[in-house]
Formats: sequence, structure tokens, C-alpha cells
Amino acid sequence: AVFIRAPVVTEVGPGVEVLARIPEGIVAVRSGRHMAFAFHPELGGDLRLHRMFLESLGV
Repeated sequence: AVFIRAPVVTEVGPGVEVLARIPEGIVAVRSGRHMAFAFHPELGGDLRLHRMFLESLGV
């Protein structure tokens, strides 16, 4: 993953799903139709998060 200078998530509340972690903390979360990342998923070769996003839209 190509990380940005975003902080990691240290804890999540109810209804927030953790999508990805590294040893330093949580780097991807989803709550309903909203997703947040501490990295650039579009710059890596892994398309799983792109597929997950499209599926959440019903595409």
C-alpha cells in the first residue's frame, strides 16, 4: 500500500467495520456507505477495496 500522511485509527465506535490493519493501527474503516483509508488504494495493484466499493453501490 502507498501510505499518505494520515493518522491511523486507534479505536472505532459501534457500527464501524475495520477493513485493514497494520501493526501501528487501523488503516481502513467502513461505516454504512462511507469508507476511509490512511493509504491510496488506487495506487496499489490490489483491487479488493475497489470491488468492495463498487459492490456497496450495487454495481
